[in-house]
Amino acid sequence: MDFFTQQDKARRQTGWLVFLFILAVVGLIVLTNLLIGLVVWSVTQEETMQRGLSVVSQTDTQTIAALFSWNTFGLVSLAVAGAVGCAILYKWFQLSSGGKAVAESLGGVRLYPNSEDADHLQVLNVVEEMALASGMPVPAVYLLEHEIGINAFAAGNGPADAVIGVTKGCVQQFKRDELQGVIAHEFSHILNGDMRLNLRLIALLHGIVFIGLVGELLVRGSRSRRSDSRVAVLGIALLVIGWLGTFFGNLIRAAVSRQREFLADASAVQFTRNPEGIANALKLIGGYSSGTEINDSHRSEVSHLFFGQAISKLSNMMATHPPLVDRILKVDPDWDGNYLYRSTVTRERKKEEEKLTQAEKREAFSQAIITGAAVTSGIDPEVLFSGSADLDQIRREIDGIPALLHEQAHDPFGAIAVCYLLITHIEPSLQEKQWQVIAQSGIKGIEPLMRQLYPVVEHLDISARLPLIELLLPALKCMSQEQYKRFKHTLLLLIRADAKTDLFEWCLYQLVRHYLAGEFEPVKASKPRYKEAKALSDEYQLVLSVLAHKGHEQEADAQRAFNRGAGSAGLYNISLLSEDACELERFIRAVNALSYAYPTLKPRLITGIKKCIYQDGEVTALEREIVSSIAVVMDAPIPLFIEPH
Repeated sequence: MDFFTQQDKARRQTGWLVFLFILAVVGLIVLTNLLIGLVVWSVTQEETMQRGLSVVSQTDTQTIAALFSWNTFGLVSLAVAGAVGCAILYKWFQLSSGGKAVAESLGGVRLYPNSEDADHLQVLNVVEEMALASGMPVPAVYLLEHEIGINAFAAGNGPADAVIGVTKGCVQQFKRDELQGVIAHEFSHILNGDMRLNLRLIALLHGIVFIGLVGELLVRGSRSRRSDSRVAVLGIALLVIGWLGTFFGNLIRAAVSRQREFLADASAVQFTRNPEGIANALKLIGGYSSGTEINDSHRSEVSHLFFGQAISKLSNMMATHPPLVDRILKVDPDWDGNYLYRSTVTRERKKEEEKLTQAEKREAFSQAIITGAAVTSGIDPEVLFSGSADLDQIRREIDGIPALLHEQAHDPFGAIAVCYLLITHIEPSLQEKQWQVIAQSGIKGIEPLMRQLYPVVEHLDISARLPLIELLLPALKCMSQEQYKRFKHTLLLLIRADAKTDLFEWCLYQLVRHYLAGEFEPVKASKPRYKEAKALSDEYQLVLSVLAHKGHEQEADAQRAFNRGAGSAGLYNISLLSEDACELERFIRAVNALSYAYPTLKPRLITGIKKCIYQDGEVTALEREIVSSIAVVMDAPIPLFIEPH
């Protein structure tokens, strides 16, 4: 099942989740009314008896009836719904900054791309590989350095603000292929749309738990005022309601989470083409004394985010993850039932044994990228590898990045310099304007570094620009808020130095802005509007026309490419626009409109775009950059141009 189908499935599951939650809240409101009514009635009855009046008098009967009137019911319902709603909004606001809010709440420490720790670098390298393999931006990585249990998680509202978290036990115990299997599992959660669903679960459940928290406060408060029995009784009643709501809410969360874990395990095998990696990771967890236990005080509300069961000793009904044995057998049906046990000495020896030559690393990395392209596109990986996939092309692109730029791309300051240099003009007068912008930017030391790197960037092969931009992103995410504002402002000034924007400048800005906004700015996801391709026919016509003209010099070739793309998208009534009609501003508006397509429509649109480019059997660097930027705007994995034969 491909990325877009999973997104649509996750969206439908979220709808069911909201429906179940509404039922739970309605049930809580009814219970709250009944319990508050009974509490007030009991208090009234006590006062009546103290006055020496008959408990079964006509007045008391009317009082009991009044307690359950529509007026009282409405007021209590409004109070409960308001309290739950405010609690949900508060938690949602806390999580609005994305995955880093979750990681930091668990005590996570960010791993920087220029780290010198060998274990940290291994994690960062594996995450980088999986990101390129899945067509996703490289996410920030956080280490839970106080957690010795073996575990990991992915969190965020979407790919742009996603983070990967790993525990100290995970970093210390896993070999590279085992770590790769676990990271691939977490990336599948990003691709399958699970992260946003998981954050909604946290916010919704917090609303239900809030009722119990209020009850607990009332019970504690009543201890200092022992004569006031009303507060204690009401507190106990709310505690019971909160407990019931939490119980059923956790049942919903656990049921959804267990199914998504099986899917993520299967996706990890597809990504890595190595079932032994994730299978051994699970077996090692089974033989590890600390298991997957998380000790942080916030573990209960985020337990469903983790790779393994964060809280042990839970019943099967309440467990957020399937039993370890079931997960292993799904991946390795021939498992003999023995877990793995690894001492520190064994681990160090294994690390030496698993060192690969540079050529083998390139081969494994290239295959991972191709497999990722297959998984995110819904192509059977076996079909890809039965043909003649162009591994040499991928190697050339990776090796095309000079060592100096590769090193600078992993340092925040160096990444800023390289990013600016990529849009430096060749024409001397325009270049001089840009150097003046740099000198006035207020970024100390950036100009000397840029002048040092300029000769290297000047001779950079055009095919290396896109992979270099992707490598810059993790380091750029390490900027402070103030540095980001200055970086973005200066970037826009450099682009506008010639009073116009070309296609490459637009592509670079879209890639950088989209992936950094999730780190530094509030991001509002586009709500789907269009279910049918014909609703976007004018916009799609313009986008395809731009691609057809940019990729083909002859009008006849451009026409054939356009027709192939339009036919693949199911739009047979649109025609190629003239090159003069393909203005950049119109193109930008058209691409933005495509982002409002439903997840199930996006595959058809992107397939048509790929077919248009493939018409002449050649994909230029500019075409790849344009399509990558279109995919970014559409919140879709960046397509990798490898077709099955």
